[in-house]
Amino acid sequence: MKLYNAPSGNTKRVRIFIAEKGIEIPRVDLDIPAGTRSTEFRKINSLGELPVLELDDGQVITESLAICRYLEAAFPEPPLMGRDAAEQGHIEMWSQRIYGQIFMPYGLFVRHSLSLFADIVDQVPAFAEAQVKAIPEKWSWLDREISDGRPFIAGEAFTMADVHGMTVLMLADAFDLPIPDHCDNVNKWARAMRTRSSWDA
Repeated sequence: MKLYNAPSGNTKRVRIFIAEKGIEIPRVDLDIPAGTRSTEFRKINSLGELPVLELDDGQVITESLAICRYLEAAFPEPPLMGRDAAEQGHIEMWSQRIYGQIFMPYGLFVRHSLSLFADIVDQVPAFAEAQVKAIPEKWSWLDREISDGRPFIAGEAFTMADVHGMTVLMLADAFDLPIPDHCDNVNKWARAMRTRSSWDA
């Protein structure tokens, strides 16, 4: 296998997942946008996006969540998406919540403000600004949700929900849109995530 990689939120998600699984996958590092929008790369992924996982038989899997699902099935230990139906449903719920409620405002801000994406989406600066304004309340929501003292987003163990959350932390750092100071529970969680070896993946 090999992972086509570049510095981005979506590739960071996969790198964290790989690190938490304790597996080694060689990387092919590409520049954005030159490397990903070339004719050669579009033969691998017609959308010109990363990450891409190429399997040993040449099959290609794109989309970070799809790659993580493949890796969970191929390398089930440690489980990051749950062992049984109840765990899987619970973890998926929290994964979707973090992705939809917190990651997406950051992601939409990036896509509607960076010149890198100007040829991909019709950028609306006011929409980007609206996402920024929404971010503090999103963190406040999560702070209330984890006020029961659980150490990880979905409960007592590190899961895919925390992988999503760590991806958001990377974006928060990169664009200086941090967790509000009053969110004590989330900031405690964030400090713990930053000490994990996968943080530097």
